[in-house]
Amino acid sequence: MAAVISPPLKHELPVHWAVAQPDDTQRRGERGGVRLHIDAVCLVKVGMILIAVAILLMIIAAIVQEWKEPPPSYYVAIDAIAGLDPETDLRRAALDPEFNLTLGLASHRTDMGVCFEAGTTVAVYYRGVQLAGAAVPELCAGPRLSAKEGSVVAWGRGVPVPRLVRDGLAGDMRGGGAAKFDVALTVQSYTGGWDVVLCSANVGDAAALVTPCRLYEEDVQEPALQPGYGGYSSQPEAPPEAGNDDTG
Repeated sequence: MAAVISPPLKHELPVHWAVAQPDDTQRRGERGGVRLHIDAVCLVKVGMILIAVAILLMIIAAIVQEWKEPPPSYYVAIDAIAGLDPETDLRRAALDPEFNLTLGLASHRTDMGVCFEAGTTVAVYYRGVQLAGAAVPELCAGPRLSAKEGSVVAWGRGVPVPRLVRDGLAGDMRGGGAAKFDVALTVQSYTGGWDVVLCSANVGDAAALVTPCRLYEEDVQEPALQPGYGGYSSQPEAPPEAGNDDTG
């Protein structure tokens, strides 16, 4: 019986099933766009923070520079007085004094000057009692010690003065005019606020114009020009005629 020969086995090739993969190109693009958007927002925020920090540093530097700069100097001299005669005027309870003043100012800064701005006032006191006052004419001095001087008449009408104060003033006046008066200037500062500087001077004391006033009070209310015995006149160089009040 003849042998049966089987045909050789055929090698089967592996079958690979192709599975369709989703196209994530758009998704990757969207993710990339989101990252770019976030990066841009972060850059804007960082830029804004840096700008804010730079502005803050500039403000701090300006404040420090302001502190380093010396304040302006103010000077007051009393050239002459009227209405305070010990034998006649000071016997009355109400006085009509006048003070001829020379006011000076000087800036110590190189970048700006200093001015008696509109609204500046001057008031004269004796032992804490205000005797006279006036509005100060506008006057400016340039940078770095270019001092300027101007004159003003401070006055009062019907100023009530206590007997004890009048007696003290009369004694000082009889002693050769040695009475010392306090003169307060309300001036506008570099920051725009109002400060009070205080000077002390005798009548005819020329040295007062080289002795600067001292700072008395900062950030006070803006002066108000009012009529009355305070003497804040809108035309300080032309006080009204003195009355003939002879009350004792």
